[in-house]
Amino acid sequence: MRMSRAGWLIIATMTTLATASTTSAETKLFNVNLEGEIETGVRFFAHEPRDREKAKFEEYRDLPANRPFLDTLRLRVFRPDESYSAEFEGSKWGQEDQEFLLRSGRLGLWQFEFEWNQIPHIFSTNARMRATESARGVFTLPARPNATALSAAERALYNSAPQLDEIGTRWDTARLFFRLTPTPDIEVSAEYTRINKDGDRPMGMVFGTPGSIFMETLEPIEQNVHELRLQGTIAREQWQLQFGYILSIFQNSLESLTADNPLRITNGAFTPDATGATVGSSAPATGRTSLAPDNMAHTFNIAGGVTLPMRTRVNANFTYSLRLQDENFLPHTINPVIIANDAGNVLRLPQSSLNGLVGTALFNLFATSRPINPLTLSFKYRLYDFNDMSDEPHFTGNVENDTVLRANERASGRFTYTKHNLDIDGRWRFMQPVAVTVGGGWERWDRNEHREVRKSDEYFAKLALDLTPLEWLLARLTYKPSFRRIGTYNTLAHLTHAVGPEEAEAEAAQSQSVLLRKLDESARNRHRIDLLLQLMPFDNFTTTLTGGWRFDDYHDSILGLQEETGWTAGVDTNWSPMERLSLFAGYVFEKIDQRMRSRNRPVTGTTTFDFVDYDWVSDLIDTIHTFNLGANAVLIPSRLDLAFSGSYSAARGQINTRNPLTPTSGTATQDATATAQPLPNFRDGLLRLDTNLKYHFSKVLTAGVFYAFEKFTGRDWRTDELNPTMPGLTAVWLGNDLKNYTAHILGLKLGYKFE
Repeated sequence: MRMSRAGWLIIATMTTLATASTTSAETKLFNVNLEGEIETGVRFFAHEPRDREKAKFEEYRDLPANRPFLDTLRLRVFRPDESYSAEFEGSKWGQEDQEFLLRSGRLGLWQFEFEWNQIPHIFSTNARMRATESARGVFTLPARPNATALSAAERALYNSAPQLDEIGTRWDTARLFFRLTPTPDIEVSAEYTRINKDGDRPMGMVFGTPGSIFMETLEPIEQNVHELRLQGTIAREQWQLQFGYILSIFQNSLESLTADNPLRITNGAFTPDATGATVGSSAPATGRTSLAPDNMAHTFNIAGGVTLPMRTRVNANFTYSLRLQDENFLPHTINPVIIANDAGNVLRLPQSSLNGLVGTALFNLFATSRPINPLTLSFKYRLYDFNDMSDEPHFTGNVENDTVLRANERASGRFTYTKHNLDIDGRWRFMQPVAVTVGGGWERWDRNEHREVRKSDEYFAKLALDLTPLEWLLARLTYKPSFRRIGTYNTLAHLTHAVGPEEAEAEAAQSQSVLLRKLDESARNRHRIDLLLQLMPFDNFTTTLTGGWRFDDYHDSILGLQEETGWTAGVDTNWSPMERLSLFAGYVFEKIDQRMRSRNRPVTGTTTFDFVDYDWVSDLIDTIHTFNLGANAVLIPSRLDLAFSGSYSAARGQINTRNPLTPTSGTATQDATATAQPLPNFRDGLLRLDTNLKYHFSKVLTAGVFYAFEKFTGRDWRTDELNPTMPGLTAVWLGNDLKNYTAHILGLKLGYKFE
């Protein structure tokens, strides 16, 4: 196999360094000292996952085989008195996830850094797509018949469509940093970061009313994020002050995604709505969706701290941010038939852009005091204000998914809110082994009229007990109850603002149920207990045990989340039975149990039925077990080392549904739809084993071999063996399915260290 240039560069670097003196404790070059290390090797697969299995295997990494790779590189040049220094670090050269760092500076005066890193993210390696990208962000289907459903022949064409190459994105991040310290108590710094995002990710396109024609396509990612940070600090013995400014700019080279309708090659004729609920409709041959618009933000902040008498310290900071967005609106629809039948010109845009302007303010105040030795007091206050000052354009009409033309007036709502947090507690130490902390807090939300709950208050209490009866034992038990109470819950708050009064009254019956309570706006009682035990009976043995329990009761929610219980338990142990051997092991258990109550509300014409026996209850249970263990052993002192580590994580998700009452109030079809159905469990597990054997030829030169075993198993009934199309549905998917995999990885490493 032909070796890459990066591979030859690594080998050449290693050869040059390895031929240098291997016994010198210090390397000098032109009156400066030189130190560093390099570790490189080659990787082989005894069993390599197939290309279709690599979406999960290489989800956030790149593992090329049969070629040299760079694991670590660090070179540092410095004067003997450390007044000047320069350092270069790198890893994974030539890979999709490579990293570099260059740092230089003069001690106590200035420092410069340049950093580069790449983060890949693979979404799929087994998707199929019949459409082709005729232009960036424009997906075109071949000739197809106009129809109301996909025929068996058409479905076969989608299911046998060409398999796409890897679907994924990569973030390339470059960072420049400079810090200047002209005097010991003054520091200024500047930092610039640029993130380039490139690739594709799955995205859905709808061509009809909700629940009808759907096609999964690819969102093109061509985005850039620029961020500039300026900061200045003044530090005196009794007080400190810091100023800062951040400029953030987001740029998207594409404004929309366009895709062909799998059921239409021509736009359908315009059909007026006889009921008068809408103006009319036309089945589109093509759909269009807007993408994230360009935007920017300016952020200013000031922070400071002061030391006061009676061992008191006060810190505060204030941050204000302005976010701006003025991208031009896209037309309501790409469907020319609907545009031609807009007799009332209701699709006329009220203005060219949003003129988006959002201001956020954040204020933090933190104070601690120890007026007497056994007592420590603390005070925290946080204020966050989100103020959306954007225009509120009123649209006289709209188009739903390029299909349905509506003439009802709608407004673009602004959702502003203010949040207050207050925490006060006191800690008293009774002699040396016992300390008690008692405290309380408050959280307040003030929302505008567009949210269902205008005001909510949550009150907290805290009781903590710390015990250190023995030098080798630490125990901490904490109990935190909290109670959230809300004002009037107005289910139709947003609806009455989004549309006119008459339309609101007409749509109210078919909107969300008045019995539903949203998670962040509902009354809640919470109880939480946390336990920590740390034992160190011997100098070479440490064990930490943790446990937690949380119970949330949404006692006023007739529909929605009813209650949630969470448990956590863990143990972490480190033991060195002898000087040449250390062992570690750990286990964490997590379980989240949620109970939700929902109601099927069938709609016939303009009538919405609200039957009590159409309720169903779902118990959502997520259970996670995580194990880890390992050992580090010196087999031959100063010569041969062995390291082993292993980890296993298993997760199971359950959705258990039932009807408290048997559905009988509607038609046979409605009763069948409202009847709860069993759902299979979700499962996945990941096992990873690593073994490294390293031989030291000298203090500076080492060689080693490594072996890694990795196995992923998953079961998800929604995507397992998913075809792009299925009988009876007017939907086309990409057919993504994360496959199980097994990997055996072998490799050799060579390391050189000099100082």
